[in-house]
Amino acid sequence: MPSLDDMLDAFQRQVKVLVDEVQPVRNGVFRKVLYVSMLDALSACAYPHEKKSWRRFQTFVLNIGKWTDGERISLPQAALFFQGDPRMSNAIATLLNQWSWGQPQSITSDPDPTQLPTHPGLLRVQHLNLLWQFRNSVLHAFEDRSGFEFGDRAEPYYTGDASTHTWRLIIPEQFLRSLISDSLSGLITFCRQNGQDPQAHLGKELWV
Repeated sequence: MPSLDDMLDAFQRQVKVLVDEVQPVRNGVFRKVLYVSMLDALSACAYPHEKKSWRRFQTFVLNIGKWTDGERISLPQAALFFQGDPRMSNAIATLLNQWSWGQPQSITSDPDPTQLPTHPGLLRVQHLNLLWQFRNSVLHAFEDRSGFEFGDRAEPYYTGDASTHTWRLIIPEQFLRSLISDSLSGLITFCRQNGQDPQAHLGKELWV
């Protein structure tokens, strides 16, 4: 019977092969569909008993994928979300007006939640939730809401949309690929520490 280390090594090799198979796919949106599907699948391997898929996905990306920018607040999205709230709008505009229009802006320019007034709605425009919404768009509607990418950036960023004079959030393909790599490494460590088979939740002969 294979040891846990043997199972984890085989699982890691299997996932790496699948990730490498995505790159030759010609359609960029479909590549992103495959990447977010893999993230979703890995999250289930870590937290098989979490029934809320959004919570499982976000917790996995934050705690096992170690996405350090995941809890930042998207200022452009917050500006749209809080349009009817003068107090929040003013606080957001103060920070957003410091950005140089026309230059790509990394999400590292976005603030931590502590830099804005406390409001439960901020969770809606955290990058963790926006990544989940992006996942929903590409999986359920084959729509990449971020649009055209400029260059080969390793993290999400913004570009100015001249037609609407708003900032468009871009989720680059390279970011998704890197996040899968980091998440896979984190998952293997997590499973070793907890003595957990990442595929145990699938069962054996019985499928349901």
